[in-house]
Amino acid sequence: MWGQIDFAVTHAVKARLAATIDGRPKTVDLSAVTFMDSSGLHLLLMKVTEESRPRLLGVPPQVLEILEFSHALDLVEIVGPDEVPPPDEPAGALAG
Repeated sequence: MWGQIDFAVTHAVKARLAATIDGRPKTVDLSAVTFMDSSGLHLLLMKVTEESRPRLLGVPPQVLEILEFSHALDLVEIVGPDEVPPPDEPAGALAG
């Protein structure tokens, strides 16, 4: 993901995330995100299950703040670059 993740881009990003999340934990690279509102938070959490939590890489301070304020930190896994498994799909806006 990159740029501003807000209501204006929700539909396009949701379709892309839905196509890449298949029940396995996925790594979402947030290092290029400059803004995120509650719509973006919803996108990150839409596929959370007990067995699968999204891995968030490169979480900027403003996104971390949203996760903290919404008490969503327990629903995601924040990882560093050395903790990301090799991609299982071509590189793009979303890491696999």
